[in-house]
Amino acid sequence: MSFRRGAALSTSSTLGFADTADVGPTAGTGFYRRWPDDLAALQDAGATDVRLTIDWARLQPKPDTFDDDWAERFEQMIAAATAIDLRVWATLHDGSIPKWLDNEGGLADDEAVTRWWPRWVERTAERFGDLVGGWVPFATVPAGMPEQPWRDTWGILGGGDAPVVASVDPDHTAAGGFSGLTTALGLALPISWDRADDLDRGDLERAGVRWGDVVRDAADAADAPIVISGFSPTNDDPETASLVVERLVETLDDAISDGVVVELCFLDPAISSPESPSGLLDADRAPTPAGLAFLA
Repeated sequence: MSFRRGAALSTSSTLGFADTADVGPTAGTGFYRRWPDDLAALQDAGATDVRLTIDWARLQPKPDTFDDDWAERFEQMIAAATAIDLRVWATLHDGSIPKWLDNEGGLADDEAVTRWWPRWVERTAERFGDLVGGWVPFATVPAGMPEQPWRDTWGILGGGDAPVVASVDPDHTAAGGFSGLTTALGLALPISWDRADDLDRGDLERAGVRWGDVVRDAADAADAPIVISGFSPTNDDPETASLVVERLVETLDDAISDGVVVELCFLDPAISSPESPSGLLDADRAPTPAGLAFLA
């Protein structure tokens, strides 16, 4: 049995960063205007799940403000995906935070993060908790972030019907530290090349060995199922990106054959852009070679 195939709809690759975020603004890929068709195109191509970032900067542009218009838009997106059997996993932090939180020190500041993060999780859980199929609260738990925010996250979201995935960077975070505090362990798998690099079979074989070691070691340390919470082939050449994805699929299938429980993998981005050309769908929303390799 293989793993489910998911598409990551991160802020940078969907709506773009808002002018209320600590980075940006950026244009995105037109997802805001055409998300019903985009979701249908992903489902038609073979995606089973989507990881959708609920953008903190848009929903809470000021500390005392919650934007109901944006909340309704996200509710509509989740409902549309669910209606076509795309399981939605909500991400609450993915590369940006509101400017006002950045001015208070951001997620690296103990006082700021322990004050504001639980309130954000509680509010989004109240608004979207009955709609989503699962949670990946952090696209990747930030290196150096205090431990308490994840414990707060698990305390708020854990124990419900929707699974909660702690997504870690295996280069920075000990997987075993999340034992008992996550439904499944999410891994943001590492790469070791730049967008324009020429990759040969040896490069890909070595990468596959490394990914396999990461997955097996994490599964042993955390004693939990594995979700690949984010992976990008990160290459400008479509055919090379396809070979990277093929190697990833082989690696995960090999791990499953060895008894590792790999439930799901999210490829990022879902939709290609000039900044991220190796998406599952191209700018015209047709499957790319990488998308065909992943979703076939």
